[in-house]
Amino acid sequence: MRYSALSTARSGRWITGIVGFGILVAAAPASGDPLEDRIPAGMLIEMVDPTLCAPPPEDMSDDELIAMLDSDDPAMAPPVSGSWEHDGEEWRAYGQGWFNDGSSGPVVGTMIMLRSESDALQFLCLVVSPHTDTLMLHGEAALVGPDVESIDGDTFMAMGMLGERRAGIGEVLADSGSVTFEQVDDDTLEWSMTFDGLIIGMDQQLLDEGGSLTLEGELSRDDAMRVADWGSDDLADASAPAVDEEQLAAVREAFLDDLRLEIEPVLTPDNSDLVRNTVYRYDYDTFASQSDDSGWRSTREYFFYQDGEQLVPFQRPSSDADLSSFFDGLLASDFVLDEDSAEDFRDLLMTLTGEDFFEEEDVQLDNIVNHRPEEWIYFTGTFFDDYKAFVVYTDDEGRPEKVLYRLRQQPAS
Repeated sequence: MRYSALSTARSGRWITGIVGFGILVAAAPASGDPLEDRIPAGMLIEMVDPTLCAPPPEDMSDDELIAMLDSDDPAMAPPVSGSWEHDGEEWRAYGQGWFNDGSSGPVVGTMIMLRSESDALQFLCLVVSPHTDTLMLHGEAALVGPDVESIDGDTFMAMGMLGERRAGIGEVLADSGSVTFEQVDDDTLEWSMTFDGLIIGMDQQLLDEGGSLTLEGELSRDDAMRVADWGSDDLADASAPAVDEEQLAAVREAFLDDLRLEIEPVLTPDNSDLVRNTVYRYDYDTFASQSDDSGWRSTREYFFYQDGEQLVPFQRPSSDADLSSFFDGLLASDFVLDEDSAEDFRDLLMTLTGEDFFEEEDVQLDNIVNHRPEEWIYFTGTFFDDYKAFVVYTDDEGRPEKVLYRLRQQPAS
């Protein structure tokens, strides 16, 4: 499938879920306050495809995503593209989309990356669903909202989740819009969509004018998507809990009983002068990691140490990161980084990240550089024309004060 970064994200979900991110809703104006008496917007996305919305994986940095978007490789061209004019700035839109159809009509789901003129990135998960008795797969229709009781002609509603990788932005209610479909074959649908709207904050208060969103391109069939008709009476009580707390507790207990966890110490203060706390490796399996072809499947190894009653995990960096607080609690108070201990510290980094993290054959210079007494650079590989590296800054006595990871590190700072 083309546009691999979002293809990878297609099988996951935004970690914070629908509540944690903003909702983008296309709706025609209704009488009264449009912010009141609305069916919960996130419900439609859950009904259509709860696995639809996920940003690109954490190990892919924003810089890597932008480099992919700027690629001249035709295979990387996104099947869906467009623009978002917001707050005096035009954001370019890139992504891909899927559709399915049934007795209630067609439904569309997309994953869109929005890129500003200053290379800021936001992510939009968008669903277009029939409003009432709409079976159209060819022609133009209006975009309306769940508050509209009737309108002449075919009608659809669009909504989505708008946010950054770890933060929500708000709802958007459209003042007007339209969508056009042209079915190429059973598995391909050409489409275009545009609407204007307002951005509503997570507290349901108006933030600002939402601007105009336009998308067009090619959709591929996904038989797993479910068609939800907003005009159906089935949605009237769909927001109510489907199970009681006792049932949820039983499912939660079954999940925990099925958890397989392995923990072992890999580095202790007794066998290393570098650390003050024991470093543990852990690996786990749950039913969610079960594979039809290979049975139980483990995650990548993770590491942590215990500092008092707190467990401190190591986060394998995928972009520029300040790791100082982690190492401040881990390193022994009398540890000094010098020529004698430099290799040992490199071994500690490789333990925490894995040897595969260090692609040192790509680095055309010493893997450890110490041009200045207070700066140590541990190169891990290359990032396009730059180097990736851990950089450690020490005090006058050689004790580490700051540990950084950088995607663009020069041989000498």
